[in-house]
Amino acid sequence: MFRICRIGLAFSLFVVANAAAASTVSVLFVGNSLTYKNDLPAVFKKFAAESPLHVDVETTSITPGGAFLYDHLKHGQAITLLHEKHPQFLVLQGQSLEPLIAFQSFSQSAARLKTEADQVGATTILFVTWARPARDPFYKEAASGGSPEVMQARLDQAYATVAKKTGATVAPVGVAFERARQMAPEIRLLDGTQHPSPVGTYLAAAVLFRAMFKASPIESNYYSSLPKELALGLQHVAGEISLAATSN
Repeated sequence: MFRICRIGLAFSLFVVANAAAASTVSVLFVGNSLTYKNDLPAVFKKFAAESPLHVDVETTSITPGGAFLYDHLKHGQAITLLHEKHPQFLVLQGQSLEPLIAFQSFSQSAARLKTEADQVGATTILFVTWARPARDPFYKEAASGGSPEVMQARLDQAYATVAKKTGATVAPVGVAFERARQMAPEIRLLDGTQHPSPVGTYLAAAVLFRAMFKASPIESNYYSSLPKELALGLQHVAGEISLAATSN
């Protein structure tokens, strides 16, 4: 289990002043089943409400199973909702293999969606996903790199490249998954497939909170269905990873 060390992390309240000036912060989630499973938008909303910032979040989501960012761009619903709702934040989550098997399309689609977000004043957050489970058939493909560790590094690099090109903000959820496994190998972040368990969804929400509001996720009083000690440990993981986008 996690060994929690108290560290002095100051809350940068001024960073969220523009977003929190209104009574509600609006977030549009665009992704697929990795966001839909366990209702990540709802977990994020509750996490933010019970954080020291007490942010009231209104969420809208478009999460059809298996969707690539190109699919969202082609179907148009994400762009329509951006212009109808004028959210403060747009969260983009690509299909789990998309950055590795269709990088050009992934990069171009993310850039187009960010341009649309810019037009309505929304900040774009790139939700960096996690590697497939160790015995997944994808590891027989060259694009995977052959192991979860290499796949994660390739995903991180792909999202970081897009972030640097577009100016989007990175939420390194996959890095947090990797760190959590190193610290507490016994915790179950996935449900046996590539989809998150409730533990994985909670950790994703904590990372997104930190990336979005530039504030520590530590000391949120929302623990979802998790034991308090586990939830606090996950908060510390989310609070201690680097948010810097790095690419070769």
